[in-house]
Amino acid sequence: MLKLDGAEYGIHFQTADGKALWHGRLLCRDDDGEHAATITGEAVQAGPWALTVAVSTAAGIDTLRLEVAPAGDRRLHAVLLEVVGGREAVPDLTSPHTKALVFSPKAFGPDGVVTLGPDTDLRSRLAVVLGKTARTPALLWGLGGPAEDLALFTLHAGRLRAGFDVNRALTVSTSFPLLVGSAPEALDLLDAYGKALAVFARPRSPAPTGWNTWDYYAGAITMNDVRREMAALRDAGMTNRLHHVVIDMGWEQTWGEWVPNRRFPASLRELAAEITAAGFSPGIWMSPLQCHRFAPLGRHRQDLLVRGDDGFPALVGPYGMFDFTQDDALHIIRHWCGEMREAGFRFFKLDTLYAEYLEAMSGYADPRYGKAGVIRRGLEAIRQAVGAESHILNCGGPVEAALGIADSSRATLDIHTFWGHVKANASQLAGRLWQHGRLWTVDPDFAIARCRQTSSDPYPNGLYQRRPLTAGQSHWLAGDEASLPELQVWLSLVFLSAGSVFLSDSVARLTPAGLAVLAKLFPALPEAARPLDLFLNPIPRFWLGSDGRRQVLGIFNWSVEDASAVAPRGIEVPSKGVDIWTGKKIEIGLETRIKPRTVWLLRV
Repeated sequence: MLKLDGAEYGIHFQTADGKALWHGRLLCRDDDGEHAATITGEAVQAGPWALTVAVSTAAGIDTLRLEVAPAGDRRLHAVLLEVVGGREAVPDLTSPHTKALVFSPKAFGPDGVVTLGPDTDLRSRLAVVLGKTARTPALLWGLGGPAEDLALFTLHAGRLRAGFDVNRALTVSTSFPLLVGSAPEALDLLDAYGKALAVFARPRSPAPTGWNTWDYYAGAITMNDVRREMAALRDAGMTNRLHHVVIDMGWEQTWGEWVPNRRFPASLRELAAEITAAGFSPGIWMSPLQCHRFAPLGRHRQDLLVRGDDGFPALVGPYGMFDFTQDDALHIIRHWCGEMREAGFRFFKLDTLYAEYLEAMSGYADPRYGKAGVIRRGLEAIRQAVGAESHILNCGGPVEAALGIADSSRATLDIHTFWGHVKANASQLAGRLWQHGRLWTVDPDFAIARCRQTSSDPYPNGLYQRRPLTAGQSHWLAGDEASLPELQVWLSLVFLSAGSVFLSDSVARLTPAGLAVLAKLFPALPEAARPLDLFLNPIPRFWLGSDGRRQVLGIFNWSVEDASAVAPRGIEVPSKGVDIWTGKKIEIGLETRIKPRTVWLLRV
């Protein structure tokens, strides 16, 4: 439990019987540098910054709520809790024996469980979890709920810092919520964290299913393609398994001009009507934050865009970002999304709310809001426009802004038919499965099966630059296109996630063998599996779930050599089962080996 006192470090975290787990100090950073907080009675002061600190405990997770008062026109850069490694129950944060679960704020950053060392310099978006060691429990520092500013967690120079990246002058007293906890096992600690955040979430709804245009067609999609694929879905008997058909990027004139282009019917109502007539619920993709500089609004309403540090509209590539502190910007986004709902769309994929766009944002018409608050206002306007019954998929938006608004949320980068994508996404998914059914439905990205063994298509992927898959370099579209066993590894993870299931191959081009592979994803598991060795292997190899009657066990081999199928000491898993992919009985013994880049998905 948390305690506040006037000692050097100020904040104490200890067990219920009084054993110290860590000491921390509060810091506020501004233009003059860092100011350590001093605590006198109930008064907390960090340089010119007056803080109110409240602590509470519920269900094994403690809340540390920091409220900071304005300090005139002074700009607050960050408010932080700093904990030094190697003291009390905090392991050495420069040791290769210490592992941490981190959530990278940027694509291609370290994401998942990483090993620390003397040169560690990590940033995490949502939380940091330190795995247990021989003498210490698992420890967590995390975001405490929706917030005005983006949470920031760093591991550097043997210190952990948990707090918020503010970078603005406060105009009102602002709350910064953190959650901290400890448990003997990291998975139990993540479960407790998920339950603590669940109080802010929308009511849970069934995991959505459907077909999406993106992975096969990308921006080349046309309405004729959609018609062909819907017919193929019907012919394959998928109408009773897939609910939505989602038109992804490529239907619009441009970002910030959300009307159909010449490859689609003239009106959204006609587009949605065709999908509905085919037996599916219409879904649509958009990037609500961005406005292309060639869109009419980008040319003539530059006043509606977020400002950069220089006072002019901030640009990331050719895109400006709408300032959702302005009523006109909110009116426009409500109009677009309201038209989509009136046309018949009930699934909304809200994309590219990514870190590089958020970093460029600094000036808003209403200075009361932080970056997360600006995004949240836009998402709230969208929810108001599409109605409570519509499903919103958050694709990249920060938890601070999307929690309580989105029904589902992407847990990984884009999947594509390459082994590098499968491995990278597996690490991300393993670290986020605790969110499923608590914060929202986890969306693992698409279930894809096309390869030489399942499709006769001479062009299974769009144009891309061939290059080798090299350790330490970006995995994006690198290496050979995946084989069927490699794609079954990914499909097994989609199945074990119990999350959204969206196909995104050209179903019309799949062979009967490819359709049979995808059919094995149904019915879905009722709850997400647990990656049992999350802190033991670089990517978990043993994932255990249940279909409600029998256990389901995934055993993965991520290496390029045969590997043992025996679980590490201390992890209990079934020793035999029937492989869902092959129908073969598998018995696991000391000599049992699993082939490289393959999976056994066992129904026990």
